[in-house]
Amino acid sequence: MHGLLGLVLMCVLTVGLAQLDSSTRVTAVKLEPSKPPAAAAWNLAAEFEIELGYKLREAVDRGLPLQFTVDFQLMRSRWYWVDEEVVSTTYPLNLSYNALTRTYRVVTPNNTYNTPTLEDAMQHMTKVRDWAVIPRDRIEIGQPYTAQVRFRLLLTELPKPFQISALVNSEWDLSSEWLTFEFTPKREAWK
Repeated sequence: MHGLLGLVLMCVLTVGLAQLDSSTRVTAVKLEPSKPPAAAAWNLAAEFEIELGYKLREAVDRGLPLQFTVDFQLMRSRWYWVDEEVVSTTYPLNLSYNALTRTYRVVTPNNTYNTPTLEDAMQHMTKVRDWAVIPRDRIEIGQPYTAQVRFRLLLTELPKPFQISALVNSEWDLSSEWLTFEFTPKREAWK
């Protein structure tokens, strides 16, 4: 009986420790042409699954602003040379907590969102919409491209003592793998 109790306790502790780690991944991505009157471009819509670990939650709750970015790259394959980088751009997101008003704030290039809970703030950060990533004149219709998207915490924007801690502590590592997908623009998309 004691062996079974010990096994159950070990499983519960293991599950609890797993929830201490931060994690993120790209769950959905879509490129579509912009709608008038916006400039002619291909817009990215992406969704992410983000889980802040204990250390990052504690840091935000103590007033440390966290800066994140969504990175996008578009490459053209060349048989005679290395692949050509057609577009490389970033979408900044800032998460902070104001202890005086007891609100979390998410700042994106398009808006600012205030909420009383960290969960609501994180939910707001999980979706990027209408981000113009590819100017129409940078790509050729019918040409295949390889696109990549990822979400990550900018460790270089943390105060120096936290940067040093982040180098040796994986709880500060919040970066998704690159999600790679093929993209071939079609003429019909612009009609």
